[in-house]
Amino acid sequence: MSSSRKTWISVLIAAVIIIGMMALAVVGGTAFFIYQHVNARFTPPANAEREFQETRTRFAGQTPLIEIRNTSAGDDEPVLHRDASRPRRNLQTLHALVYDPDAEKLVHIDIPMWLLRLVPSGKPIHISDLDELNDRRMRLTVEDLERHGPGLVLDLRRPHEGQVLVWTE
Repeated sequence: MSSSRKTWISVLIAAVIIIGMMALAVVGGTAFFIYQHVNARFTPPANAEREFQETRTRFAGQTPLIEIRNTSAGDDEPVLHRDASRPRRNLQTLHALVYDPDAEKLVHIDIPMWLLRLVPSGKPIHISDLDELNDRRMRLTVEDLERHGPGLVLDLRRPHEGQVLVWTE
């Protein structure tokens, strides 16, 4: 075997090893990031309700950025309180508290705003898979959050279905 062929085989093997190590670092980093920012635990409904009430007291009297109103037909109608005239505020974190009563699972998520700012300007972010919030008019952007400032983003309570509380700091 010629020395140039041995060199190319060595380079190829080194490249495969480096790419494999980089892939492993990405997977490990992602797992660590999720571990640091998502906290899920099983808890009875009474404990979850207490945690939601304690968190809601911080936002007493605030109108959420996304308000879910019940219509006379019994449907939920989302209203987005956008105010383009307000100055943008520097936010650090988007928090979400979600409870599934069937699984008795409470999930607390903290998403750093720097991560949300990676979304291209004007592109919507999804804070929930609720059908009501997937309407074109309800597309929420990072700019909407920054103009709303720190505070309540969404407070949704549905008996027997669960609760979602979203806020920014």
